[in-house]
Amino acid sequence: MYSNRFEDAVTTMLEAHGLNRRKAGRGFQATHVLSVATIVSDYGFDEDTLIAAVLHDTLEDTHLPVEVIESRFGSRVLAIVQDVTEPPKQKNWRERKLAYIERLRKSQRHESFAVAAADKIHNLSNMTQGLLEHGASYMEVFSAPTEKMIWYHETVLSTLRTTWDHRILVEQRSRLNSFIDAARPTRPDPK
Repeated sequence: MYSNRFEDAVTTMLEAHGLNRRKAGRGFQATHVLSVATIVSDYGFDEDTLIAAVLHDTLEDTHLPVEVIESRFGSRVLAIVQDVTEPPKQKNWRERKLAYIERLRKSQRHESFAVAAADKIHNLSNMTQGLLEHGASYMEVFSAPTEKMIWYHETVLSTLRTTWDHRILVEQRSRLNSFIDAARPTRPDPK
């Protein structure tokens, strides 16, 4: 059982994200972060990690002040959220992704790694499902082509595996493999 802090985290997340949608209106941001928190919980991480998962996109995608997270949930939760926050969108896609990877590389918090892995598991699952249902056109709304997305996800996984060994990474690898398979163009059978 989790304490009232978890409910407070969900309330804070809803106050920050509201009913904001994800890329191209595909689902709600709140649904994504709650899915990430569920994955973190499924792998047995503690309450602070679960709370950080709920709040992991607030600094990146909303105007929630850093002080709110620290005052409501403490410096440990804030540090995890900061570890998995990309720089502002004014930077180009590759710069943001490289900064994110570098931040993970420098972190020593396994809780941050867990939130990063769970985030990628959920994102990869959604992209794979989108590719299977809609084909390659599904990827057109993203800021980078599919090959760069594969590079990014491979690099994040490799970065996590460099300093951490946890069973959540097996699931991340599996979801990445499924995404790569779904992203490959189908070729007609040569006869």
